[in-house]
Amino acid sequence: MSHTEYRLPAEWEHQSATLLAWPHEKTDWIERLAEIRREYVGLIDAILPHQKVVMLTSPGDASARSALADRPGLHLIDAPFNDTWCRDYGPITLLGNGSRLALDFHFNGWGGKYPARMDNRVNTLLARHPLFDRLSFRQYLFELEGGAIEADGRGTLLVNWHCLHARHPHLTRGEIEHELHNLLNIDHVVGIDLEPMCGDDTDGHIDTLARFISPDIIVFQHQGDSSRTDRLRGQLESLRGGDGQPFELFVLPHADDIDPTLPASYANFMFVNGACLVPAYGSDSDEVARGVMADLLPERDVRSVSANVMISQFGGPHCASMHIPG
Repeated sequence: MSHTEYRLPAEWEHQSATLLAWPHEKTDWIERLAEIRREYVGLIDAILPHQKVVMLTSPGDASARSALADRPGLHLIDAPFNDTWCRDYGPITLLGNGSRLALDFHFNGWGGKYPARMDNRVNTLLARHPLFDRLSFRQYLFELEGGAIEADGRGTLLVNWHCLHARHPHLTRGEIEHELHNLLNIDHVVGIDLEPMCGDDTDGHIDTLARFISPDIIVFQHQGDSSRTDRLRGQLESLRGGDGQPFELFVLPHADDIDPTLPASYANFMFVNGACLVPAYGSDSDEVARGVMADLLPERDVRSVSANVMISQFGGPHCASMHIPG
């Protein structure tokens, strides 16, 4: 099939699996390895009733098999990786007429901040694995992370221009938009321009700030600072969808009672088939955030999943996962 016959689906559409990466001793989790592994077990157990989980495990590390035993629907793949945040190096998958195209973009550790040589090879290894034999892989040198884009499934892409300009300082906004149109086969790019939250070393991924939950509705993260929240809300209010209409906006609470240097964002939720998993940071705001999402998604099982340990390395469940559509 021609590239132009594919489309970028929304995350609430049907998924065949969730990709995760099991924390190992050579990751930044080394000092909290037992804790983060327990948190990952909880995340896996929240996903498996809804769909398969494909787990990357470091070659020679048998701890995942020991901790997870024989859970139906869990598939382990030995593959070397530097970091567990596979949202940003996993395949970005387009759907065609009965086929799937997995795009392998260049990843260099969020602008060279962290080692990423092995992360950048993961998709090449997945392309050779039998579990992925129904996906066609295509590699690009353009630097694009999964957490930096948000799709409505109808041809509109939401981004934070601040992040994309940090990755491509040599390109104009128009040139970046041209690449996004061509590579993702989308029709319409809308964007905010906001500096990252405190502690966010992704340069402001959109999945920490604002997310689609339907083609007409965007939820966004209260920033804790009223002027910054007003800037974000104002920019979102100015956006128009592919139909020329404004989006309906809903705000998620700010976790005021945890370490303010951590980028705790309830916008870092993840969709699975029939459910939505909302991060919980051990804050009094956790249940409020889950309630907001439950009210907006009455047809889904909306539940909290612990991200108390994940946030200590500045991420959440969406950062830790990559959905495989289809």
